[in-house]
Amino acid sequence: MPAGLFDRSPALTPSPVLCWATGLTVRLPAPAAEAAPLYRVGKGCLALMRRLDAERRQILDILGPGRLLDAAVLARLEGTAVTLAPTELEPVDVPPEFCRRLRAENQELLPVRALGHVTRLGRQSAGERVAAALLDLSSQFAQAGVVCGPGVGFPLHLGRGDLADWLGLTLETVSRCMSRLREEGLISFGREGGLVLEDPAALARVAVGTRKVEALYATKGRLADARRPGRRAARPEASANVAACAP
Repeated sequence: MPAGLFDRSPALTPSPVLCWATGLTVRLPAPAAEAAPLYRVGKGCLALMRRLDAERRQILDILGPGRLLDAAVLARLEGTAVTLAPTELEPVDVPPEFCRRLRAENQELLPVRALGHVTRLGRQSAGERVAAALLDLSSQFAQAGVVCGPGVGFPLHLGRGDLADWLGLTLETVSRCMSRLREEGLISFGREGGLVLEDPAALARVAVGTRKVEALYATKGRLADARRPGRRAARPEASANVAACAP
């Protein structure tokens, strides 16, 4: 996503036919909670965002097909929904009692996902965060992709800058971790922005820290040191303690 898109995107008030291109900011009317519009993502991808200051933003959650967008919740978060792909939102047109049940279920889901994300940001290494995020995205978008042998393919609507804003990392750290996961044979890049999880089980072990993925920059750094004349060899214990994709 281009820098500053969060600030420059035109605000749209949706109508019954809700189809948008990539990079548009959606502002939903938010009356009383019980009457606030409720929409379902039909296809595409939405990022729920908050602006931290003039230069920074935080992606709070990613919504894929089937997820609900509640105008009342978005207003309480003081957030904005931004399309990361051509997106369709379907108004939820059901009897009021069923709509209330859907709204309650969605309001229970959001804090559960938020708690998991806070834990990820506070306690996981960069490599673990990236692996967990890719597994989350595959669970939301794989139905729009294809099964690729033992792997799972899906459209990756998030650029590396979007992943960085979601995971609290720098763009460079995200790039290093993605490159290392590819070199390990855990992921591969498909056509037209697609991503394939070549070994989802192994990636899940990375996400929980039981499989370590050494940082790409640390490997290069040791090779460069080894080529320099007069450099002392790294201590064995130091080499053994290289963090997995450390931020």
